[in-house]
Amino acid sequence: MRKFILLSLLIVAFNAFGHAGEVHTYMGTVTAMHDDGSFTMKQNDGVTTHVTVSAKTTYLRADGRPATRAELTAGKRVVVTMSKDGKTATTIKLAASKRASSK
Repeated sequence: MRKFILLSLLIVAFNAFGHAGEVHTYMGTVTAMHDDGSFTMKQNDGVTTHVTVSAKTTYLRADGRPATRAELTAGKRVVVTMSKDGKTATTIKLAASKRASSK
């Protein structure tokens, strides 16, 4: 019984720290912009996430060209790559804007 409890504790500890130091990427839609530059997004799986940015955060368009923070608005589709500490965004990639159809 002791071995079972010890093994269970080890499994729980491993799972708790299993994602530390990994880079995470989130896809979704910006739902709200905040004055400090951070924003809230609804991920594709329905989870709402608060994303903090820093002076080192890079903004890109879908084609890889540089973008600006001003281009990030509510309703915009984004792919956010978080830093290894999971607290701030390192890269925010903005989806391509819908083009007007030509007749």
